[in-house]
Amino acid sequence: MTKKSSGEWHEKQVKCADLFPGTQWPFHPEDEVVLVVAQANEIRNCAVCCESFINGFHMPRFWWTDTYKRMNGYFGSESSRNTEGVVESCSTWSRALVKQFTASSKPEGDSEIKYQWLKYNLFTRWAFPGRIMILVFDPVESIQKRLCTILMQNLEEKELRDPYWPYAHILEEIVSLQDTSVWSLRNLVRTTELSPTRDHRYLREKPKHNYSRLHDIARHAIHVSETLDLSLKLSESLLQGHEQLVAGLQRGLTIENPQEFQRAYQNTHSRLAFFNNALSSLRCRSTSNHQRLNNEIQLRFHTDSQYDSQVSVEISHSAKSDSASMRWIAVVSLVFLPANLVSAFFSTIFFDVSNGAISVSKDLWIFWVVLIIVIVVTMVFWFYLPRAFPEDRTQLRKSTAPKEKERLLGSLARLFKREDNPQALATYP
Repeated sequence: MTKKSSGEWHEKQVKCADLFPGTQWPFHPEDEVVLVVAQANEIRNCAVCCESFINGFHMPRFWWTDTYKRMNGYFGSESSRNTEGVVESCSTWSRALVKQFTASSKPEGDSEIKYQWLKYNLFTRWAFPGRIMILVFDPVESIQKRLCTILMQNLEEKELRDPYWPYAHILEEIVSLQDTSVWSLRNLVRTTELSPTRDHRYLREKPKHNYSRLHDIARHAIHVSETLDLSLKLSESLLQGHEQLVAGLQRGLTIENPQEFQRAYQNTHSRLAFFNNALSSLRCRSTSNHQRLNNEIQLRFHTDSQYDSQVSVEISHSAKSDSASMRWIAVVSLVFLPANLVSAFFSTIFFDVSNGAISVSKDLWIFWVVLIIVIVVTMVFWFYLPRAFPEDRTQLRKSTAPKEKERLLGSLARLFKREDNPQALATYP
């Protein structure tokens, strides 16, 4: 817990029972800003602690359910007024996720993309005239230190009049982190676009594209776009809630000292509007990155298809050349076949040329009978044998089908295999 009072701030660790001394304002009436870092999961597992936070900080009970624990982004607010319409307190709760990742310096085909989920999970309660309590749940160490710096050390006193002043600093940090994520993704996409294997026209062999890596980058691009959309909706909800809060100011019913609040409101609202525009700009860049990546994936797929088509054309040309050669071999065989048949026929024992003249045996009819019988039997076997046992071919196809299916499934498994960071998966909601 970090507290600021009378221009000085100090930090200390407290227990849950020490957070609620029974005073109207948490901890001490002189405290202007109180920043509490808590572990939401541990509080959920403790029924007494959960009830203490709900009753002591006036937190909505539904916030502690698993439904909102799993959400990637939201914003909500509520305020209480006295009988004269003056705002006495204002509570807000918000959640935003940012995915940051980097690639190692290894070659493109073997580089590993490491990533980390950063979470902003806050609850604020503002009390008249300008005191605020900020609950931050489950921040990583870097986020915790940064929040202590921007919310406690760089605080301007005039900002305390506006219940939404912490979000001007929170949105600034979200924009900075989202900018890093978007441009890190852009660098990965640009590295892919500059790959030497991008154009097959200058390659002598088929390029080996790492489709698994490309789909990993696409998955990160989807997450970046998702978190950017939610951050943009968060900023829009902040602007809308801020405008609704100040709408009563024009009727003279919102808070006392409207001129001081008006100055604080103008500064906060202008910053919220600017960061909303910055998030819109980053969203356009993220969309462009996603489209460029999809274009590269399609280009590589079509490049492989074109290379395979060129190989098929070359094979067809080779087959055509082989076919021409076989045709000439067949022509030569046909030329010499009649001579072979005649010489084989006259070399049988049915012809006798020993006396200087050709004499034909009277048993020549045996040759023709046996020849006709052999030809008929051969044609019968050739025509009817495949039709007599069709199940042999069916079983052959069935026996090879599971092996082919297993090979295809193995290829798909290798293509879409994911080696995610276990630590990152544990932090993903």
